[in-house]
Amino acid sequence: MRRIFTSTAPTIVTGIAGLIVLLSFIFTELAPLRVVLINIAVMVAGMALLLGFVRLLNLHLRRVQQRKSGYSLVALITALVVLVVLVADRFLNLGATAWVFNAIIVPAQSSLGALLAIFLGAAAVRMAQRRRTWGTLWFLLSAVVVLLTQIPVSADSILLPVRQFFDALAMGGLRGLLLGVALGTLAVALRVLLAIDRPQSE
Repeated sequence: MRRIFTSTAPTIVTGIAGLIVLLSFIFTELAPLRVVLINIAVMVAGMALLLGFVRLLNLHLRRVQQRKSGYSLVALITALVVLVVLVADRFLNLGATAWVFNAIIVPAQSSLGALLAIFLGAAAVRMAQRRRTWGTLWFLLSAVVVLLTQIPVSADSILLPVRQFFDALAMGGLRGLLLGVALGTLAVALRVLLAIDRPQSE
């Protein structure tokens, strides 16, 4: 009986919902039902994100209690302050949400994006020192392309055609990655619809 509710029933519900969403792109009469199912999925994802946030806070709280890391205290205080500010902004409409996004999240993402090229270059050099294979060479060339696409070039510079060429290479790689993600998502969806994989089970 327990297996029915933990494995069989979730798999059937997921398969039916996925099939309805798939058919709604063919039969427009099912479009309102697709919207309802997508809204339910968004709510479930939101609850999962909330549970993950609580779990992360619990982990840092235990690390603070055990005095294992000072960074956990900083992360805990920061998370609680941001949570209080966003909840207060929800009711008082202070504009804090936009400020947190523009002043904290966007600069952090930009910094991580800029450091990505440096990390790729350092990893490529270390890989080339340890083992020299064709895969290492391709990785090194990819890191060089990413580094070159991060260099700022003015519109009247003689290096602009070179930058545009490497931008085109990077865009081609990005499209290949997106195509791979789309094919992988389709394969996983078909495996779930056919009950080959059961991610909802124990």
